[in-house]
Amino acid sequence: MNTEYTFGDVFVAAPPVNAGIALLIALVLHRLLVAIRFYRWVWHPVLFDTAMFVAIWALMTTWPLPFLHG
Repeated sequence: MNTEYTFGDVFVAAPPVNAGIALLIALVLHRLLVAIRFYRWVWHPVLFDTAMFVAIWALMTTWPLPFLHG
């Protein structure tokens, strides 16, 4: 499997791109969880957000989306 993304003629390593996409997904989920007042049930919100980001990033790297790899 190719571990690089191609943007035009520039090759970019996969981990920073995957981390950026995972960060965007985590930020959207964070805003959604704030809107539904989920964090009042969470003991440590920052730790929860960090774990959520790591879980999303791990899911993206172990189960890659075929349309993202170029």
